[in-house]
Amino acid sequence: MGSGNYRRAIRDDYNVNCDVAREALSARIDGEREPVPAARVDEHLEGCAECRAWREGVAAQAAALRGLASPAPVAAVTAGSSRRVRGPLAGIGWQRCALLVVGLAQSAVGAAQAVGLQLGLHTGPHTGGGHLLNESTAWTLAIGLAMVAAALRPVLAAGLAAVLSAFTVVLAGYVVADALAEAVTPERVMSHLPILLGAVFAALVWRHAASSPPSPDHAQRQLEIDLPPNASHGRRRGHLWPTDGSAA
Repeated sequence: MGSGNYRRAIRDDYNVNCDVAREALSARIDGEREPVPAARVDEHLEGCAECRAWREGVAAQAAALRGLASPAPVAAVTAGSSRRVRGPLAGIGWQRCALLVVGLAQSAVGAAQAVGLQLGLHTGPHTGGGHLLNESTAWTLAIGLAMVAAALRPVLAAGLAAVLSAFTVVLAGYVVADALAEAVTPERVMSHLPILLGAVFAALVWRHAASSPPSPDHAQRQLEIDLPPNASHGRRRGHLWPTDGSAA
């Protein structure tokens, strides 16, 4: 059969109007089988400017949607996030900055005592002498380093806040009693100020860390865990039983 006879046979068997042509073009763009022969649709396009414009618009929209759904943008976002530096100070807030500064100040007080500055501490022959200064220096340095560690790792702030709060209450009682008895110098009283500030800022860091949402990495790790049916993410307690318990 010649090409002219073939085209006439198609024209006679299929009546392609704009609705049929656009349905066939939509299937063609989606990679599906067209409801009418492609040659008959192309013939309709030759004489219909509206359908040609419709095809160009739909093809552009489909290309844009395929571009959004392709893995390339996702890979670009992943690569960009992987280049971020996530050090111990990433996303640090003012509470952690303040605790870090106070921790460094407390460490400086301990370092000053370590090199021989007494900072108002009485070390007479009946008070233990140099050993009392050494004990105070060790405790001062330890507290300062703990503040710095809690500023870098907020998970440590809870324990530090509890210790410093209790120590501040007890220390305040002794400072008041010694001040009334004129047994402490103003210089020594001021050296305890970092302890008080550390207790406050450690509690603020602990509260801020407890109220903050989990990091995206932590949430992603939870999503990657396969859980049994009716189970949820989180920590459960009291669900383990001893193997030698009574069956009753």
